[in-house]
Amino acid sequence: MYSQVPLGECVPVSTRYAVSVSLPTWQDNVDYELGAPRVLERMVSGYPRFFIAKPIQALVELVKDRFALPNEAAMVFPSPACAERCIAFIYDQAPKQRSAEPTYELPARGQLRVVQYVAEPVDKRAAALDTIGGLFESPIAIYCVLLPEDLFPLAKQYWQHTGSGISARLADYCLHIARVNEECEREVRPYSPASRGGSARRKIGYQAGSSIPPVQKADEARSHETGFEADAYMEERFGRNCDPRHAAEMKAVLRRRIAGALSAEEQKQGAQVERGVAGLTSDDVYLVSTGMGAVYYAHLALLGMSGRKSVCFGFPYTDTLKILEKFGPGAYFLGQGEGSDYDELERILERHAESQDPIQAIFAECPSNPLLKTADLSRLRALADRYAVALVVDETIGGFANVDVLSWADVVVSSLTKVFSGDSNVMGGSIVLNPNRPHYQPLRAAMSAVFEDLMWCEDAVFLERNSRDFMKRVPRINRNALAVAELLKASTKVAQVRYPKFTTAENYARIMRSTSEAGYGGLLSVEFVGGEGASRAFYDSLACCKGPSLGTNFTLASPYTILAHFTELEWAAKYGVHADLVRVSIGLEPLDELLAMFQAALDAIPTTPR
Repeated sequence: MYSQVPLGECVPVSTRYAVSVSLPTWQDNVDYELGAPRVLERMVSGYPRFFIAKPIQALVELVKDRFALPNEAAMVFPSPACAERCIAFIYDQAPKQRSAEPTYELPARGQLRVVQYVAEPVDKRAAALDTIGGLFESPIAIYCVLLPEDLFPLAKQYWQHTGSGISARLADYCLHIARVNEECEREVRPYSPASRGGSARRKIGYQAGSSIPPVQKADEARSHETGFEADAYMEERFGRNCDPRHAAEMKAVLRRRIAGALSAEEQKQGAQVERGVAGLTSDDVYLVSTGMGAVYYAHLALLGMSGRKSVCFGFPYTDTLKILEKFGPGAYFLGQGEGSDYDELERILERHAESQDPIQAIFAECPSNPLLKTADLSRLRALADRYAVALVVDETIGGFANVDVLSWADVVVSSLTKVFSGDSNVMGGSIVLNPNRPHYQPLRAAMSAVFEDLMWCEDAVFLERNSRDFMKRVPRINRNALAVAELLKASTKVAQVRYPKFTTAENYARIMRSTSEAGYGGLLSVEFVGGEGASRAFYDSLACCKGPSLGTNFTLASPYTILAHFTELEWAAKYGVHADLVRVSIGLEPLDELLAMFQAALDAIPTTPR
């Protein structure tokens, strides 16, 4: 079992591309949200959509050195479409979010622009011998949005909400090529005035006369390269990775795995669940770079079909609601996701149908994060059919090994970063279309118009490797989480345990798979009789990894509301998402060790509330 990891270190430890960061005490999380230097200065990583990874920061500085004007900031993206959407978002949101500022001026056209940066080995023969630099014969292009520094927070919002930024592995690849090229030019092209600014430099996106900027000191750069190569060796040697040049085949395997359509030979690697939807093929699965990217592209495709409002049913993960509200004409938010919200949903659908402005889609999480509520999908399906509305369901928390939501939905989205990967070292997401729903053909056409295959090759390879034993890991996580949930529920110090077995249980039972290995998933949330003081004592004493994310192979806890809704705590509390809530993702540790750890944390809570 992992012991507590020092503040600011990668989670898992010594993992270059970790998707979590250690925030081991309650106060660490509060101070992180307050921007306290004691926390921020120690962070070597963070959740990738919130914390711009160090390799990406270094690449941004390199590109800014080439192209930026004074007082300009930059954000990098994997395609021109992503970059242009970022600019459109800024122009749309700037007057909405900043018009009340005394010095606000609408950014002028041309103030925001996109430049292309190309990473291509100058000496391809040498690069072919380099396991890191020799991945591709063709150049790799990234697209940089340059903008006034005061608009950077809006660009960061777009990056966070949509998950459309570049991968840290892609940034490292570009940095490596830049260093290799610089070394190559120093060796084969001694300085002379006539040799400055040659075609080789233009190939890799450099301005004439420029050189690699000193992003790091020489010894730091060597250390970076050595660490990079060592990390690559460790991951590939002990991770049984395929060659990144076979990423297309790995993506095909991933799509088949998600569709439950593996061949007999592939199934020998581990039994895969059947999705239970007739006619479903891997062609109905779309891979994206992040879980929020799956929500974003599904929403973008639906906007392309009608451009109308949606409904968010139930309290979702924070960025799902932001996407629905900020991109397009907006959304209705029914945050309780139960009781009278079903009647209100029907009234909204009816009112819009009568006004010839039908609702575009209903979005729901099953179960939801962090309240673990499960919507009545049979009721939502009936309303969707009656009013010709698409039903989009996020299955991340339950996972397709435990629940069947695709039979009810038009579209299923999921974060593959979580339990599908488990290793917490790669991001990914998926979109699955149900071929038996009436919106299927329009959705396929709409997806064709907006979808781009932007998952970086190395990320695809790691995601394929990590998910090979997905179906074997889930049952063990189910058993562990159930035992921990029952332990917590039995404690007199606990006010409430939110877990699918105890929360809207009848709705979960309707979508739970009938296999013997299906269960309630690995996520639970807990609140204590003693309020925030008890939550602090429990959290600080819990001897596991603590930081953002979920679905990891190891147990991971966080004060979810503090991290996700720090600036809107009162608003979140109206929907039952209280500031003292502790969210826990249960891992694969031995059950007796888990139970002992949670009991010790319960024992640390004072009997008398503080």
